[in-house]
Amino acid sequence: MKTDLMNHSATIERRAILAAGVTAIMWGMTGIFVRLLPPMSPLAVTAGRLGGALVVALPIFAISNAKRSSLIKTLTNPCGYVLASLLTGYYLLATAAFQLAPVAEVALLLSTPPLFVLALRRVRGDAPTVLELLGAGLAVAGIALILGPRLTVAERFGSRRFLGDVLAICAAVLTALYVYFYRDLTKTRRAPEPTNVTLMTFVLGSVALGAIGWVVRTTISWKAFSGTSLLIFLGLAIFCTAIPSFALAFASERLPSVVTATISLFIPLVAAAFAFAILGENVSSTAIPGSVLVVAGIVMILRQSNQVRGCSRPIYA
Repeated sequence: MKTDLMNHSATIERRAILAAGVTAIMWGMTGIFVRLLPPMSPLAVTAGRLGGALVVALPIFAISNAKRSSLIKTLTNPCGYVLASLLTGYYLLATAAFQLAPVAEVALLLSTPPLFVLALRRVRGDAPTVLELLGAGLAVAGIALILGPRLTVAERFGSRRFLGDVLAICAAVLTALYVYFYRDLTKTRRAPEPTNVTLMTFVLGSVALGAIGWVVRTTISWKAFSGTSLLIFLGLAIFCTAIPSFALAFASERLPSVVTATISLFIPLVAAAFAFAILGENVSSTAIPGSVLVVAGIVMILRQSNQVRGCSRPIYA
């Protein structure tokens, strides 16, 4: 009996690790799908992406009584709407960033929320440890190394690329706010179930961004889509949004948070590989050492935070 339980536990853990790995690969492909789409507003892309993901996610909640009951409870919790709004903003900014800057660069900057969570903790009077400060210093140095050339020789790189990097950092800040807010809610046992927040994000994002797009006359021109482009759009909604969102929720509930967070750091590596193979994007000479510093710093922050306080589940998309 004890052996059966151990084998079952090991099987669940392997599936959770596989789910986390699949999440890293699928989210690493997000920028590729965005860049392969016909030119259109990030509002339209994000609204369509979240709307497509909503269509995929709805049957999961429709066939499960437990999930429907949990969702109804979350819908009465105002905190769920705040969290969904933060994620909607993240999706919009990340999509715009991928349209403007190199995929690998944006993916790396999107992996920096732990750095900003550390800053939020400091603002709230929660002093970081020495190792966390060292990790933050390494990450900041890496970001400066990546962005530095554009600050001094902006004409060499173009303003679009720099704007894309700034939007990626803003998206990371929104993710940090989400993680920090969710952790506070968890401490007071008011945190909504994460899959419910995911579904609320799909609903809120598709409706709100679609409405804003309609007001500013930004719509998806379906005439511009060929069969291949439509498949790319569906892939963005299904494989880069719906599936990894629920896969990460599955993994996060069964693995230590530091493990899922560390696995998520493979997303920039996957993004760089796909960007090189499909888009022909090369990594700049300063981006390589800068990326090493960023990843090393984030790993230090994650591991130290997990040992000292525990770390909320990561959110990357």
